[in-house]
Amino acid sequence: MSGASLLRRYSQDDEEFIQKACSSPALVLGEVTLRGSSVRGEVVGAVRMPRTMLTREGLRAVIEAAQLAALRGSAVVGLGALTGPVTSGGLFLLPRLPAGVTLTNGNALTAAIAKENVMEALSIIGVQSPRVAVLGATGSVGVASSHLLADEGLDLILIGRSTAMLKEYLDGLSHVATFSDDVTDVGEADAVLILTSDSSACLRPEMLKQGSIVIDLAQPPNIPHEEYQEFGRAGILVAEGGIVRIAGYCCTQEFFLDGPEDTFACLAETYLMASSGMREHSVGRPSPDFARMMFSMAIANGIRPRPLLLDSIDSTLIQHRAARQTRRPLHARTHPD
Repeated sequence: MSGASLLRRYSQDDEEFIQKACSSPALVLGEVTLRGSSVRGEVVGAVRMPRTMLTREGLRAVIEAAQLAALRGSAVVGLGALTGPVTSGGLFLLPRLPAGVTLTNGNALTAAIAKENVMEALSIIGVQSPRVAVLGATGSVGVASSHLLADEGLDLILIGRSTAMLKEYLDGLSHVATFSDDVTDVGEADAVLILTSDSSACLRPEMLKQGSIVIDLAQPPNIPHEEYQEFGRAGILVAEGGIVRIAGYCCTQEFFLDGPEDTFACLAETYLMASSGMREHSVGRPSPDFARMMFSMAIANGIRPRPLLLDSIDSTLIQHRAARQTRRPLHARTHPD
């Protein structure tokens, strides 16, 4: 029985369970298996609230969890959610793991899946000459995904904490993208890719263009699921991104995703590295080439992007947008309303 199961068994209710979990040492939360594969994994958790994770205490908990995974025999340790940002994409954690343990932050495959999510979103809204905003473009997912989107010839608005950081990490895209440190510039985009849940970058419906679509990859989410309907009433589609489907995948830890074979792209990258015998660390900001390679490996191993969940999206909005676009003349403006 996992540590989480024991805590739940001896908790009177969810509130007590959360209180115990958030004050506990690192826990084995569940097991990962894949039908037909000898690879087996565990979900080891540093269970803390988001506000605690981005503190010295949160960092200590993440280090403890990673060391527990290594102690239990993990050849590859993968990071997820806020365990990446609190360790600078794994860079701070790397020297604290035993020799022979490979570390990945999972951001290469996540960046590639983010690009696929954006392309699917654009096909849904059917905009000619669409404009795409990347919120969190200088992060460890944002740099690679921005390059992959630029490969598609899209008109990009890359938004980061400062234009200086954008120039530092994305200078090669300055001739094909607009750099911005103003979150409200998302209002110029037909599709918005969210890669940060920082409180200074949380989106509200009034900040976005009516008829636009938002793909939220932030963990924890930038836009909570319970607010999707509010955005829908304002004429904005919201969908969760960064999720893949793996045939035969089973995880005993409930992540509340759509189906039993759904998981996060970062976890899938950990599996790919373990099953292929790859022993190259993937920390910090992955290169676009590494993201492309991980995506090719994913496809070769039967891993596919999960389609954006449209059952949570008002289909009348999609139909309305499609009707508008079919009526739009071929000489429509580059950035349609």
